Amino acid sequence: MSERRDKSNKKFMLLSAIGIFMVVDHHTFTAFNVLGDFLPYNSFFMPMFVFISGYFNKVDGSTNLWAYLYKKVKTLLLPYAGLSLTVFGLQQLVNYIKLGGKTDALPDGYLTYVLKRVVTTGSYGAIAEPMWFVIALFATLTVYAVLKKLLCKAKLWNSYVMLVLFCGLHLFVIYLAKNTAFESLENWLVPLKCLFFLPFLELGIIYKEHLEKKHTAMSGTSKIAVMFFLLILNAVRTSYMPMPYDIAFDSIDVLGGFTSPYIVTPMVSSLIGILFWLTLTELVGKQVSESRFVNFMSCNTFWIMGLHITFYNILNCVLMAIDKSIVRLPHFDAEAFQETEWYFWELGGNIKILYVVVGVLGPLGLKWLYDRLCTAADRKIKSIGAESEQKVKTLTVLSKFVFAAVFVAVIGLIVILTKPKAIVDEPYGEEPGTEAGVNGQTDTTPTGISGENDPDPQVTVEPLPADLSPVYAYLDLAYEHGGESADYLVGPGPVNGNGTFSVSVKRGDDNEAPLAIDGLSYMGIRILDDDHSDLDITGASVTDVAVVCDGVSLRVDISGTVPYEDGVILIFFDCYDPKVYPEGTDLTGAASYDFGGKSEIQVSFTVAGAKAK
Repeated sequence: MSERRDKSNKKFMLLSAIGIFMVVDHHTFTAFNVLGDFLPYNSFFMPMFVFISGYFNKVDGSTNLWAYLYKKVKTLLLPYAGLSLTVFGLQQLVNYIKLGGKTDALPDGYLTYVLKRVVTTGSYGAIAEPMWFVIALFATLTVYAVLKKLLCKAKLWNSYVMLVLFCGLHLFVIYLAKNTAFESLENWLVPLKCLFFLPFLELGIIYKEHLEKKHTAMSGTSKIAVMFFLLILNAVRTSYMPMPYDIAFDSIDVLGGFTSPYIVTPMVSSLIGILFWLTLTELVGKQVSESRFVNFMSCNTFWIMGLHITFYNILNCVLMAIDKSIVRLPHFDAEAFQETEWYFWELGGNIKILYVVVGVLGPLGLKWLYDRLCTAADRKIKSIGAESEQKVKTLTVLSKFVFAAVFVAVIGLIVILTKPKAIVDEPYGEEPGTEAGVNGQTDTTPTGISGENDPDPQVTVEPLPADLSPVYAYLDLAYEHGGESADYLVGPGPVNGNGTFSVSVKRGDDNEAPLAIDGLSYMGIRILDDDHSDLDITGASVTDVAVVCDGVSLRVDISGTVPYEDGVILIFFDCYDPKVYPEGTDLTGAASYDFGGKSEIQVSFTVAGAKAK
């Protein structure tokens, strides 16, 4: 993720540009999906960025560690902090626009919440989620530098021996992630991600020192043959997996998504993906070597990674304004956009190309503007201090402090004026942005698509005291895996009155979550009274069930309800693709929605008829 203005290594310039394009495309749930059916992005692109960092890594026994660490703080952590603040400020503006100014003050403990996420998952929230990689990369580079410096000084370093050791640690991390509850790993995520990435850092160094010349010297025919072989190899591997997507691995930020039964799968998938695209860049690198755009894109992968989701949301704000003020946009769901940072306009498959374009050009345009302002400032400073080099340096340093102070002041003003959306203490793994109001209740109308067979949809909502001890709602996922049926309960989410509530599941929540999402048959809501609640739900009902999967609002059909019995209310429902089965069409014999490979499912529902005991 270099910030150099003109990269001389055109092969790796193109490789890093390809990698960041894949990140943006992946976060639109693959609008382009370039060879994604053979080489899923999530099977290699994050290790590929570490491989690229390894290629340019020059740490040895003579390295000044303090100078090295200072450089990494300056080039990674400071830009991380600056971009995170920028994204936070833009997020508040987006929230203010899409919610019509109806936002709440930040709750007590918000800073603690943010710091906890930064040192575990690596990002403070959904809109900045890709920034997790910066923290993981910094930790990996730091550990590697200290280890190599010490062992080189002791003349004990051997790249191939260390590669074997790193691979062993990598496999241990995957085994641990697959067999340990997430809660036990939460505080160890950064060091574990460091161990996960170390072999790819060393592979980048080995490639540069021992393999690159041989790779480059291969004929064009040989390179094409290698690429073809790798595609066939992945196709064969896919056929041996329980699910085709098992060759990939989602949610490395929380060490989740390792659904393959084989712990070597992430390593093999990464090596195949890296080698394929590295070979392709060898073939076509010269043709794009003089592209100023590719160079600029490659030099600013940091900006694209940190800001592309923000620009998705800015685009959605523009679309929402058009939808409300100019002309109705077909299938644009403003309510779904208000609930998540991951909403995409479901007009058709090609519309997501617009998000990819905005996700790349938006951050690059902002960086271009920033560069122009810096250039203008530098010229002004040099003209003021032309007679003294020391004066120029002093003014340059002072200008940075001034820019930083102005920036912080602007962000603070945004926070004060927009009254940013509250973040409540949810079960870890759920992102801010979909929470209910105070104590889980809200006085807004439920969003999404209501269940077609909801009982008594006209029942009134009775307000209750906000301090009632709650009952708890669980999301029940019925799924099949390996030919066997199972249930997976997600939650609990507190229900302390009449109103709209939500429960969600993400692929990275724990080891069972990916199995449940990929093999999902149908789902349900369970509301449980454990006799310790102040809420009487004996006459309560659950209505207006809405399901949003990766930003797409699904059509919901209630397949069964069980009123209060032995302390439990149950409601079961099936989901359907609204593009295939729009409202009003007959669902007889319809194929339920395929959740395979999806990242997040959010279910909201309305409770009515509850009373205080």
